[in-house]
Amino acid sequence: MLFEGLRQANIVRECVPKGERAPVPGYRINSGSLIWRAGDGTKAYHDRIRMPTASATGSTPNKYFVELFRSRIRELRGVSSREHTAQVPSDLRVRREIDFRSAKLPILFCSPTMELGIDIKDLNAVNLRNVPPTPANYAQRSGRAGRSGQPALVFTYCSFGSPHDQYFFKHPELMVSGQVQTPRLDVANEDLIRSHIHAVWLRESDLDLGNTPGDLIALGGEPPTLELLPDVRDKVRSKAAAQQARIRAKDLLDALSPYLASAPWYSAGWLDEVIRGIPRAFEAALERWRFLYQTARKQADDQNRIILDHSRPQDHEQAKRLRQEAEAQLKLLTDKQSAVQSDFYSYRYFASEGFLPGYNFPRLPLSAFIPGRRTAQEAEEFISRPRFLAITEFGPGALIYHEGARYQVTRVMMPMQEGATGDLPTSKLIVCNACGYLHPVVTEPGPSNCERCKQAFEAKDIWSNMFRQQNVITRRRERINCDEEERLRLGYEIKTGVRFAERDGRPLFRTARLLIGGQLFAELQYGDAAELWRVNLGWSRREKKEDLGFWLDVEQRRWSKRAIDPDDEEENNGRAARVQKVIPYVKDRRNSLVIALAAEWDPNNLKLMASLEAALKRAIQLEYQLEDSELATEPLPTRHKRRHLLFYEAAEGGAGVLRQLVEDPSAWTRVARRALKLCHFDPDTGNDLGKAEHAEEKCQAACYDCMLSYFNQSDHESLDRHCIVELLQQIMSGTMEPSPVEIPRAEHLARLKRLCDSGLERQFLDFLDPHNLRLPERAQHYYERFGTRPDFSYTGENPAFIYVDGPPHDYPDRQTRDTAQTAALTAEGITVIRFHHAADWESIVSRFPSVFGKPVKGGAP
Repeated sequence: MLFEGLRQANIVRECVPKGERAPVPGYRINSGSLIWRAGDGTKAYHDRIRMPTASATGSTPNKYFVELFRSRIRELRGVSSREHTAQVPSDLRVRREIDFRSAKLPILFCSPTMELGIDIKDLNAVNLRNVPPTPANYAQRSGRAGRSGQPALVFTYCSFGSPHDQYFFKHPELMVSGQVQTPRLDVANEDLIRSHIHAVWLRESDLDLGNTPGDLIALGGEPPTLELLPDVRDKVRSKAAAQQARIRAKDLLDALSPYLASAPWYSAGWLDEVIRGIPRAFEAALERWRFLYQTARKQADDQNRIILDHSRPQDHEQAKRLRQEAEAQLKLLTDKQSAVQSDFYSYRYFASEGFLPGYNFPRLPLSAFIPGRRTAQEAEEFISRPRFLAITEFGPGALIYHEGARYQVTRVMMPMQEGATGDLPTSKLIVCNACGYLHPVVTEPGPSNCERCKQAFEAKDIWSNMFRQQNVITRRRERINCDEEERLRLGYEIKTGVRFAERDGRPLFRTARLLIGGQLFAELQYGDAAELWRVNLGWSRREKKEDLGFWLDVEQRRWSKRAIDPDDEEENNGRAARVQKVIPYVKDRRNSLVIALAAEWDPNNLKLMASLEAALKRAIQLEYQLEDSELATEPLPTRHKRRHLLFYEAAEGGAGVLRQLVEDPSAWTRVARRALKLCHFDPDTGNDLGKAEHAEEKCQAACYDCMLSYFNQSDHESLDRHCIVELLQQIMSGTMEPSPVEIPRAEHLARLKRLCDSGLERQFLDFLDPHNLRLPERAQHYYERFGTRPDFSYTGENPAFIYVDGPPHDYPDRQTRDTAQTAALTAEGITVIRFHHAADWESIVSRFPSVFGKPVKGGAP
């Protein structure tokens, strides 16, 4: 009764209803009802809850704070600060720049958005919260101040937990007056070149992308078809535009021919494949926008039906809120007025999807919906992150800090279902426990042995509930309990796995051997655009390590109590939820290098492998002037069983550094020399220098001047610079020997023949092989989506289905079905090559060099 009276007086408010989690209601004090009274500064406040008894004389107040609040605090009255980042709408950023110039806004917290194109001449102080990645970045950021010639002060805070910061703290001249290196770009990156060819085609097609993808898609009807508008479809499929684009793109590729000659993905027919696949790629780029629109539209329609259902009055308030949320999402996706500054501006959107060159925009991002705050008059918005960051930043229950507020990820953006539904869409993945190589299972039962190391799989290697990370929805959180805060601080257990790209059914990677005195020391495997999976296995401090994933509500698409906050106020609403355990993951393509040491170095030695990984990563970054964000490492198959080291270029497009480590004979000598010096050893004599130059304390095992980093805290106890001295010295004196090893052509041919259904199909393979033409990736593979089983198929960005028609196809009714099937597949962007068994096979393959290649005598095409 007492609390009920306080509630009616608006002194407290009910925050947890009775029966939801406890037999009695929960209450929270209304902050607006608190009365604040200033003390006289002679006696400290006595908190009777924390200290029931106190001395008679009382405690002495802190003189610093007494003086601060009596005088100096007045000078700070009205001081405010704001963000200036890419997530802030452009018009708001401009307004903040104007306020900052006029000193109306005294402090501006900036990301690299302030580096270029913004000139505030009166600015005389810049505070850098960390040491910039390179001297070029330092020049840009520090150069914001003193642009009118006036004296300026630049502060640079060097974090103790960052080896990068500590290194330049000891060598400030290398940053402040350091040489700006020529920017490095991997011009032989397949995705980069493909996106530029798409840009050439867009110019030739005369297609206007409009303000939002909604300008290209049919949004009318109930429900809308979301198909391309007729005029857009005609331009996308224009043969004339494709032909003209091919001519112009050919000039582009001719200029890059010195770089493409050694690219394993490039072939004579590659350009034809890209041009032919443009309609399919254009449609694929629109899928994320369509998915977001369909999800929001479905949610709005479902909640509207609930509101109109007067038998469910208890659900109306929540339904109104969810409908309003969906309508806000639809507005963000289709609003043409503010689209130019939005992530859904057409040209920015197609760049983020990888269809067009992106430059400053992250490729294939994931989005989080941020609800608006009416008290702050802020609208709803989407914020985006690169998917390799989103797997953690948008993970179940993750906290997102945006514009001074805190939001928690609570739901995934998938259509909400009414009543009982099927399970969530999941897939199966097999991860080799010996080398960490990935085996996505497309058709059951999947492989029984690792394709890379031939290790037999065990039951624990098969993960059957893989759930592709979706865009997410957040809700604002004002308070979190201490247990939740600790769990979020420790974060998730993230695993990265690799699978090399394939062509003709064979992995595309280059190999090299590092030899010491003629003996194998380490084997290196490098792949352009290898497929990387980043998997969220669960909270890092979960009790059962074998318990992988999170529980997700099947109907509401909401992360359950067991996945995030057990005190979630909106959880379940008293109903029994049907949940499913899923393992979130994302995947992308990155230039990757796998290093496997010879067995004599005991790759299971945790101290050795952890120290080698840390030293090599830092040495490569320093040798090639890479930012921390441009190179990432991961032990394989696990942190506790480090048999191999995975290095991958984390920056968009890659810098081409890892390729040099298998092509440049002197690269590892320089890297090892840099690593020895980094670890406080004389590279020439091997003598222990004890510490870094200018350091005051001697380094015993590892320090922040050598291998310790904020990002490898979990390895700190294992890092020891002394255990890798001999190893690094041997690397420095070793020699590199290129040794490409792929699945032999003969072995792949034998596999295809075993899958053939008839002697006619084997005859076609026997025709391709002696002419050194490309072999198909698959034989007799059933494609459920299209309801067809071609005799042979070429996969990849631009697939082709091959049908060798035997005598049964001579009948008219069968020919009619074949014609209809060919038309349907062609409409899906698939090249269909169907020919009679008695036709001239040589003339047929010569018409499709982009599929079969060109005949080459005495060697592979």
